[in-house]
Amino acid sequence: MNRFTLAKFVALLLSGSLLGACSFSTSSESAFDSSKGLFDSASSPFASSSDSSGDAKEKYESDVADYTADFVTSSSGTLDSFRVRLGELAEKHGITDWENDRYTYLGIGRGLRQAKLGKPQISAFSESLSRNDPMKKQAIEDGLKK
Repeated sequence: MNRFTLAKFVALLLSGSLLGACSFSTSSESAFDSSKGLFDSASSPFASSSDSSGDAKEKYESDVADYTADFVTSSSGTLDSFRVRLGELAEKHGITDWENDRYTYLGIGRGLRQAKLGKPQISAFSESLSRNDPMKKQAIEDGLKK
């Protein structure tokens, strides 16, 4: 990643332009909060996204990683556009609930590692995408180690 692109990305994060794009209305937060209850009783914090094999999930994770790395190095979009594209990738792979799929966040972590971002940038991006959900943050951390 060249210095200008990284500086531009950091400036967007710090200025709130990129982070502001991920604000949510009260109604969407309450809808998200109410859906979390469905998963509290499950053994895993993430919903099962499909009955596909491990290879298919690995391909999805890899596609998310590649897209994440491209997104953060180009810094040409908002987090809203990033999320829309993640939804499209998930749909292509038969994932019905990408926001609660562990492979999404593993892929994001891998993509952040591929982009060779610094710790502050990774932290800011991770917090925005995980919405401070500890399980999602952990999956991103796990992806950073892959």
